[in-house]
Amino acid sequence: MRRRLIFWLAPLLGWLALHPVYAKDMNFVITMDRADLQRRVDRMFPIIRENPLITVRLRHPQVILREGNDRIGLRLEIAASAAGQFSVSGLATVDGVLRFVSDSGEFYLDDARVRELRIENIPPPYEEQIRLLADGVVRDLLPERPVYVLGQLGEAKRIMGSEMKSIAVRSGKLIVELALP
Repeated sequence: MRRRLIFWLAPLLGWLALHPVYAKDMNFVITMDRADLQRRVDRMFPIIRENPLITVRLRHPQVILREGNDRIGLRLEIAASAAGQFSVSGLATVDGVLRFVSDSGEFYLDDARVRELRIENIPPPYEEQIRLLADGVVRDLLPERPVYVLGQLGEAKRIMGSEMKSIAVRSGKLIVELALP
């Protein structure tokens, strides 16, 4: 038994001596499926933006993960009312790029924008105003609300000095790789 252990241990130690592994070469990988990400995004909504003329409500998000894409999409119900004159509702498709803040271990959606807006029975000028207001809502508020915080899946709360190395969607899962310092 001891000879067998030495037989396998000697080549392993030789290989390690020739191929050193450095801590800076290691990465931390977080994998989330759509359902897991959906539970976290649900906590961010509804989002309501009001100004004196128009009120816009974004609610019931559905996470969209597109294979080979680094943007996270959301399909949202949108409801708008203009100065108590009329109310409309429809669907909006929004997407954004994931940003990691290493000090807090939080992930945010940056560069968020409305890609598609479908509201029936509304004149085009009002649709454009609602689009602009909705785009302002997602651009202003999504980058301030964390989509995910490290520690929710049991990983280390903080990975000080880490930076996001890559993000990808593979096999319906969001895969985020953090480069350790």
